[in-house]
Amino acid sequence: MAIFGKKDGHKEALIDRIKYDGPQDGSPWLVYKYPSEKFVLGSQLIVNQGQEALFFKGGEALDLFGAGTHTLQTGNLPLLNKLVNLPFGGDTPFTAEIYYINKTSKLNMNWGTQNPFPVEDPKYGLLLSIRSHGTYGLRINDTRMFITELVGAVPNGSTVTYQFASSYFSGLLVSKVKNVISAYMIKQKISFLEVTGYLDEISKNCEEAVKDEFDRFGAEIVNFYVETITPPKDEYEKLRTYKEELSLGGDFYTQRRSLDIMENLAENNGAGGLATAGAGLGMGLGFASQAGGMLGGVSSAMNIRPNGSGGMNIQANGSGMANSCPHCGAANPEGQKFCGSCGKPVVVGVQCPKCGKANPVGQAFCGDCGTKLVKVCPSCGKENDPSQKFCGDCGTQL
Repeated sequence: MAIFGKKDGHKEALIDRIKYDGPQDGSPWLVYKYPSEKFVLGSQLIVNQGQEALFFKGGEALDLFGAGTHTLQTGNLPLLNKLVNLPFGGDTPFTAEIYYINKTSKLNMNWGTQNPFPVEDPKYGLLLSIRSHGTYGLRINDTRMFITELVGAVPNGSTVTYQFASSYFSGLLVSKVKNVISAYMIKQKISFLEVTGYLDEISKNCEEAVKDEFDRFGAEIVNFYVETITPPKDEYEKLRTYKEELSLGGDFYTQRRSLDIMENLAENNGAGGLATAGAGLGMGLGFASQAGGMLGGVSSAMNIRPNGSGGMNIQANGSGMANSCPHCGAANPEGQKFCGSCGKPVVVGVQCPKCGKANPVGQAFCGDCGTKLVKVCPSCGKENDPSQKFCGDCGTQL
């Protein structure tokens, strides 16, 4: 039944039975705003099990009704009555907004890290790009707070879905989860190869970390689960390989890690790269006190020296010289005259000014064409590199 009033010569319906049974297609819903704001005292407000109905007026959350059938009157609308001074008794019309809230728990909501985040494996020292995902449940504890703080004003007749809440909380969840995972792995010294056995404990830590943030909006997080914590496949395989090598003995593992550092060093091309690599080795293996000794081992395993032209010569014990290109930093085999990457000359030792042959340091004449490889200073007699324009000792022009 509806009671009609007149406004500007038109009849306007006043609702006398208020109810919401959810979307017709049965889809999950979180909040529904009733389509009408015109009601009458004496109307029946029906609130189903698992629902609450909240009256709103002037942006203020007022009277709240739980499950049951309620006859609207001044006695059960004390906050609204105080605000608008409803007349006592009779079929008196009044206006307000009504929000229906779903109080049941939604348990299959998904979360996940859209982009990978860097974490160093505490056992093997590899910096990994980690992704994580899982599920959680959501329940509304404080209807007034949730509507006021999170939902806000929505059009009449509109439905707020769980997807809205999931999108809102997603950034907060991911930020907290990243911090918890990183801190837990480092504190417990757990490798990502072993993390599956610790997911329950990590999940509990994550739930505890986000609980207060949900409370601020009148919501409760239920059954938070971290289901996966994984690096990319190639990084996982590299991590697994390191584990296998470490099982063969510390010396084998150290040499392998040293070779990896030397590869990076050749790419970085410079002493600064060596210092960075050494520090990375010490931190990555977790042996800060042994970093110097291990770097010494690297130096003994790899003979590293400047080539005089801005690059480096790197020689592994028992192998031929690997020449670092002074132009692009690429490593080239011993005896190669031109860089395989950029095509420019690879300079090792003293370059002949006539034919371009690279000759060993200290050789007086070119081994290919016989051209003299030194310039003798006319003032002090100092022998200088043929490419120098001034004497390195006295500054006399050559």
